[in-house]
Amino acid sequence: MNRIGLLGIEKLVEIERPFGNVVLLPTIDVTLDIPQNEIETEDYARLLENVNIAIDDVMTQKITSIENFCASILRRIVSCGDIKRAEVKLEAEYAVYRKTPVSSLDTQEMYNILARAILDKGEIKKMVGAEVLGITACPCAQEGLLEYTKEVLENRVGKSDAHELLKELPIATHNQRNASRLLIEVPEKYDIEVEELIKILEGVMSSRLYEVLKREDEVDVVLNAHQNPNFVEDVVRKILVEVSQKYVHLPPESTVFVKSESFESIHQHNAVAIRISTLRELRDEVSAESL
Repeated sequence: MNRIGLLGIEKLVEIERPFGNVVLLPTIDVTLDIPQNEIETEDYARLLENVNIAIDDVMTQKITSIENFCASILRRIVSCGDIKRAEVKLEAEYAVYRKTPVSSLDTQEMYNILARAILDKGEIKKMVGAEVLGITACPCAQEGLLEYTKEVLENRVGKSDAHELLKELPIATHNQRNASRLLIEVPEKYDIEVEELIKILEGVMSSRLYEVLKREDEVDVVLNAHQNPNFVEDVVRKILVEVSQKYVHLPPESTVFVKSESFESIHQHNAVAIRISTLRELRDEVSAESL
């Protein structure tokens, strides 16, 4: 054993933001890496007790972001003992008010927002992120159905009319609910708004999800999904391009983590794509592709 910690700590946290205060009920996980032969059993109990003390202490201070909150907890814990490596994770539900695409009905959408603070080799690295649910529509099945529809139309109305009809008719495919996650390293003196990350993630899906939809909204959502098919790897690539172009102010060594998972509707398995990179690598790749 060389890792101890506490998982699933829940605290009511108020974050002070420029547009107003936000109250969250996050779940916090804290893990500490300590060589077993360098610490007595009673010291483990004391360290775990210090975790709760550290969180409560930080909550009495001004909190300006979830990633700074995690980093402050980590600094407070580290000050209590000789800890080589430690990590604080935070996840919380975050409400955003939207309007449905056609009927403009008010709806409240819930997203997961994420933060990490990692101590390694005496340095604390902070990350902030979000996880968004959306729709991905399969391009492969759509290609097969396009060929089928084309053949049927050509036999009924001729090649010329079939060609014109296919420009306007939506082509069916199977679609999935997709969960995509983005985390970006945030160095000191830099700031990232979590709603920006949510917007990036939603924008690369085949279509967004809505909690409440009228029939005209349903048609719009399904039509958009089928006009914009994506594999999970397409979603990851688009996220990476958006990040590389939007966050030009961040240092090139900043780490970016992206994961996209589609919960398949016609398979008994899921599809997933993951990429961990630095902004420098992403910028170089995007620049090379644009040549």
